Amino acid sequence: MKRNIVLLSSHSRESSAKEKQYRAAASTLDLEVADYPDSNTLGVFACSDFRSVDAANLATLHGVAGPDVLATTIATQKSLAYRFFAQRGFSTLWAHAPLRVEDLRLELPYSIIVKPDKGSGSFAEHPWAYQRYDSLHHFHDWLAERQLLDAFLAYQNDPNSWYGRYLTMEYIGDSDIYTAAAVAGPRGIAIYEGGRLRFTRDTLQCEWMLLGDRHERHDQIGQMIQALNDIGLRQSVIYIQCVEKDGQLCAIDINLRPGTMPDRAFHGLGLPYYQAALAYMLGMADTLDFSWVSPYVGIRRVVVPLQHGRRKADFGAGCVPLIGEVAYDSNRPFDLGHAWPMFAVSGQDAADCARLAESLVSEMRLSSLTPL
Repeated sequence: MKRNIVLLSSHSRESSAKEKQYRAAASTLDLEVADYPDSNTLGVFACSDFRSVDAANLATLHGVAGPDVLATTIATQKSLAYRFFAQRGFSTLWAHAPLRVEDLRLELPYSIIVKPDKGSGSFAEHPWAYQRYDSLHHFHDWLAERQLLDAFLAYQNDPNSWYGRYLTMEYIGDSDIYTAAAVAGPRGIAIYEGGRLRFTRDTLQCEWMLLGDRHERHDQIGQMIQALNDIGLRQSVIYIQCVEKDGQLCAIDINLRPGTMPDRAFHGLGLPYYQAALAYMLGMADTLDFSWVSPYVGIRRVVVPLQHGRRKADFGAGCVPLIGEVAYDSNRPFDLGHAWPMFAVSGQDAADCARLAESLVSEMRLSSLTPL
């Protein structure tokens, strides 16, 4: 029988897209994709952050090489990851999961943002999530004015197991987001990406990612990745986002999958990332055989108001369309994988990439809505 891998997915377009690419990579490497581990299974891989701990547990149960369960749990739960990095000497932001109304009356000298402890992406089911507040007091008053305070505290004391409690977290509003991504194999890690993200001010959605535009302290993110690898986070993708505070980089999000925007770029640019990553994670290759097409790759998401239905985006010349058919289902508000148009540009100069991207946004045309 052929050697195989097992893939665990969730019910989202993004997860389905990752599973499809893993399946194609497995076929190229002469591997089958099995529904459940057996004696020929080489690895169990999650196609969604929500399935990462499940994948680690399943691999451990069947004696399949993979990431340590505790390391995976730390990496997928923000409150644990922040404490872990603090204990390892990295700078971190203040964060706390309120349980009582008194927790919302602490005097803090900064703005906050509210995020689910185990959230993936930038969606959560409650109206207070992924919003900025001037202070904890402001958040308390915002809840009280909308008669949501009791509902918030009730949720905090009986949270959804997928998302966990909400964290009130120090918010750094004047920093871009800096990233690094790596693939961890059985014997080492290979960092293949560094970049800068820009988010919209109102919806907090990432609209611009410039790969190759690294922070001068980019090595700090690499050290965070190495710290996770040291406690057993192996045979996994590791993607970390950071903000800058007082000259230091502080982690705000960790994903054990490629970011949504570069993931679309792998496919659109025809890059064999998943084949290279899978071979490296399984120990079938000693090095990660992957590189981007040019020193700078810019990925532009055009964040327009969400409307139920399907539309087509028409981009001008000079880019590679990544999401040309836009689809949003208001009955599935968590599924934003194809909700906005997206394209990629590349070049030798960061400023030229940015200028080209903005000119293409101004030229973009959206068709009328059609039913899903």
